[in-house]
Amino acid sequence: MRRWPLALAALLVPSLAWAQAPTVYHLRYAAPGDARVRVTLTLPSAGSAPVHFVMPRAIPGGYDQQEYDRYVRGVRAFSPGGAAVAVAREDGPRWRLGEAGDRVSRVEYAVDVDEMEREIFDASATSKRCDGYLGLLGYSVFGYVEGADQGPVRLEIEAPAGWPAFTTLAPQAPPATGRASADASSFYALADSQVVLGPRAAFRRVPGDAPLYLAVYAETAEDLTMEAAVAREALDRVVAYFGHPPFAHYTVHLELLRPVSPRHEYGFSMEHLESGTFFLGVDRALTPASVESLRLTNLFNYAHHMGHAWIPKHAYGVHYFPHRWEIAPIIDTVWFNEGFGRYAAIEAVADGMPAGEGEAFRALNLKRLQRIVDEAPPVIRRMSLVELSRVASVLYSKDFRTGMNTFARGGLMAAELDRRIRERSGGAKRLRDALRFMPGWVARAGRGFRVEELPGIVREATGVDVADIFQRWLPAPDAAR
Repeated sequence: MRRWPLALAALLVPSLAWAQAPTVYHLRYAAPGDARVRVTLTLPSAGSAPVHFVMPRAIPGGYDQQEYDRYVRGVRAFSPGGAAVAVAREDGPRWRLGEAGDRVSRVEYAVDVDEMEREIFDASATSKRCDGYLGLLGYSVFGYVEGADQGPVRLEIEAPAGWPAFTTLAPQAPPATGRASADASSFYALADSQVVLGPRAAFRRVPGDAPLYLAVYAETAEDLTMEAAVAREALDRVVAYFGHPPFAHYTVHLELLRPVSPRHEYGFSMEHLESGTFFLGVDRALTPASVESLRLTNLFNYAHHMGHAWIPKHAYGVHYFPHRWEIAPIIDTVWFNEGFGRYAAIEAVADGMPAGEGEAFRALNLKRLQRIVDEAPPVIRRMSLVELSRVASVLYSKDFRTGMNTFARGGLMAAELDRRIRERSGGAKRLRDALRFMPGWVARAGRGFRVEELPGIVREATGVDVADIFQRWLPAPDAAR
């Protein structure tokens, strides 16, 4: 059973009558070697023109803008009777469908995946096509009709004959070939999912308590059994830290890639509601020869991004959710998303180690965070943490000084809070108790927390007063926010 928090569920309830039934997305990849995928979007009932079709530019948790509309080709719209209606490109990632008096029930378009991959240098932000493989990020290929994006969605996938067809919305291993289908609660859930097609992808269901799947494409030798074991261990440790999973299943979508060009960057990963996408160079492949040197690195990377399924996907500050697809939101709490999320991963991994090793792992990682802060340039050091968070909302990876210092300061704040809570509670409570408490708080409040509410939330969860620590790290937000 999918464990949606009440706040998220409430925000995903359809707002318009036409959205009560599913919007159907038909994704078709016609033939091996085709550079494009084709999408047909059928509304549950026709909308009165003008209707607006929108392509995402902002990625949930991506802290960036990507002009996915640049790769959309041939937008067409149709009435319930099948007649074509006018389509006009507007400013931003938008198309106007139909004129006054028209009814619009279907939208068709294609996405050029090859051009997308050539032009977007961050491998974590683009879909990819290779011989025998297609890996699609939902928000890079699926657009929505404005006003119909909060209702349920039906996804239908059509792949070339004999090609495995896998979706993280309803993972299967081995997957069906040629066709697959799944349901999503909203466009958000669809866009935050992935589709993997092709005979060069490997799929595995990994035994364990929390259902775990792997979908792997590797351009080098890779030991899938080793990778599965590391991913399983990471998920088990993160679930143990947070108490229970907020998802019915989790998928690791892993690509081990050779660079498309010297400008392309690999190594960033991305979290999603019930999956993580990991876009790494071939030097990160696990083999009997590399496992000793890479195992802990890969374990922590998995744990960190799996932890984001809790923070911030289900415990978040204002402005993170509901997500704004056209323009990246400015968020005051990126330090929480990334810093507290990183600290939770450090703790989760350390908790699974023998006591001495765990303490050494904690100390090493906190030392690394402190070094980032100590070595920051003056322009970064002068920024308050909230100001830095706002800048990182759009520059997190493009100017990674902002990203590193945001998560480093946030992680060090989390460590100080954890020490206080453990000391004042005699070891009965940890920061972990507050992080476990927060998704329920967000659900009951029906919104994200405000920065000034955090000391009270932590005290409610642990019984420990930490207001002075927050005041030191986070001066009161300015009146404009």
